[in-house]
Amino acid sequence: MKKVVLTIALFSTFVISAKATTVYAEIADDTHGTSIAKVGLEKQDETDEPTDPIDPPDVPGTYIPTGNTGALRIDYISNIDFGTQKIASETKNYTAGNSDEFVETQISDLRGNGAGWNLQVSYDSEKAGFYTENGVALAGAELSLPAGTAKTVTENQSPAAETATVTVNKDAQNIMFAAATTGLGTWEDQMSAEAVSLKVPSGNLAGTYSATLVWTLTDAPA
Repeated sequence: MKKVVLTIALFSTFVISAKATTVYAEIADDTHGTSIAKVGLEKQDETDEPTDPIDPPDVPGTYIPTGNTGALRIDYISNIDFGTQKIASETKNYTAGNSDEFVETQISDLRGNGAGWNLQVSYDSEKAGFYTENGVALAGAELSLPAGTAKTVTENQSPAAETATVTVNKDAQNIMFAAATTGLGTWEDQMSAEAVSLKVPSGNLAGTYSATLVWTLTDAPA
């Protein structure tokens, strides 16, 4: 829980003369005065309270909470399902859904230092790609994630984070990122499911293939 310390200080100085009883307030003139209002903002401590999704998913089970609790954390990531497709005689591109459906990832930066961050994605280094349970590779497959819309809560005053298009491979690549002094608060990378695509060449065996995506949040901009 973000700890906010609110202190209101009111200052008045009185001058009392030993020879007189008249008391004067320190003011610009008889009809004006000044006071000070202060607030302190601290880095959020770790908490067991999850950050709510900016846009809750329409399809249950697609938006997975991570359970992370740090001041800089990944809140949610998405599973991606391309369905079951018929084997074709030519290369096919399959999409993860319709134009009104989304693949979403959400992070929170509650450190308050404006250091910036990178959200990166890659395949699992041990199996960089799509494989069956028996270890058969989906040869030539390419998973493409589009530059999504960086969304935040309505009253967030921070300059926006940015997004990028990624063709996933074994190397971590930036998919959403924030330069110094940007991307503070909670941000979601909202990708149209219609633009999330998997290219599958012909000549592959029938089977159920899956890939493990690794999402990494680093604490400084590239």
